[in-house]
Amino acid sequence: MRIEPVGEFFLGWGESLVWDEQKARLYFVDCSTRTLHWLDGGAGTLHTLQLPSMATGIVPTDEGTLIGVLDDGLYVIDPDTGATDLLTGYPPELGGRANDACADLAGNLITGKLGLGPVEGSTWWYSRQKGWRLLDPEISNTNGPAVGVIGDAMTLIIGDTATNYFCYPYDPEEGTVGKRTVFGDVQSLDGSPDGTTLDESGGLWCALIGGHQLARFSHGHLDRTTPLPLANPTDVTFGGEQLDRLFVVSTGFSAKPGAGLDGALLVIDGLDVRGRPEPRFSLA
Repeated sequence: MRIEPVGEFFLGWGESLVWDEQKARLYFVDCSTRTLHWLDGGAGTLHTLQLPSMATGIVPTDEGTLIGVLDDGLYVIDPDTGATDLLTGYPPELGGRANDACADLAGNLITGKLGLGPVEGSTWWYSRQKGWRLLDPEISNTNGPAVGVIGDAMTLIIGDTATNYFCYPYDPEEGTVGKRTVFGDVQSLDGSPDGTTLDESGGLWCALIGGHQLARFSHGHLDRTTPLPLANPTDVTFGGEQLDRLFVVSTGFSAKPGAGLDGALLVIDGLDVRGRPEPRFSLA
């Protein structure tokens, strides 16, 4: 296994890492500067688009654009033209702005309230046809959502930064969930739940912010941990032509070049694990 920084840039608050296999492009944001970034092929020139407000979630669409989770709602973002257009505001019941997001396998979107600490929060489902639906009213800070077929069941995974990673039986067509159980218990690990990605075997790779590490949970059990040369990993995604490179984004805050790797984008090679294509939101 080899861990290396990508490029020579450092982020204040890196988040929302996603690989777009259609464009062979790695997207991520810097919340501290309200910017969207991308690397074609996962390397080379760093491209930047200034956004109208802070983005805390980025989801690819079937149409080749992105959905951005911004201050006042979900936006359609076209990185190639620079266009940013409001798709929908948040439901009043959410009581604030949303945080991380993902698409499910039917083209819908999962997101939830941004709550910096153990506060009241909730997780929500959104589709163009049916609008917003409440999934769980007891998630204080929605982080690392992911949907996949795990075992034989369609499963929704939600990380709550204040506690653990949870999972639910999930109906993507109706936006409903079954009983919540713990998928990844991090109480004995250093760090708190942040962004995630699923590999092709249904393993959940988790960035544990403050923990200097990643954790992989398989069918609800801790499978492995991966130490990192930085303190605050915030999100992970598989990328590259074979989806066999694991990228990790992080927060730097006061970090500067030469002061360590906090705030860097990392790539991990040699894990002998492949990811899956990222599910896409449907604008149709």
